[in-house]
Amino acid sequence: MIDWTILLFILSGFLGGLLRALMDSRSWSELKGFKRVRDMIIGLISGYVYYFLHSEWNYPNGAMSVVAGYFGADFILKFVGKFRGGG
Repeated sequence: MIDWTILLFILSGFLGGLLRALMDSRSWSELKGFKRVRDMIIGLISGYVYYFLHSEWNYPNGAMSVVAGYFGADFILKFVGKFRGGG
């Protein structure tokens, strides 16, 4: 049986990654480039991870999943940069 809640969070995270890709792209060819596809995939993964981290309080979890997808790439790149010593 499919848990539709997980699917909703994954799609919301993907939507956040897609919004990021659309906002940062200047042309159609740039939208199809590696960086933008990476942003969408990271957004999808961020939505999935957010499903396990969300609270049962009265927060708008769907909107926060979109935000997690939008900023997921920034967080991961900054995190990796810290370990590489780049800051």
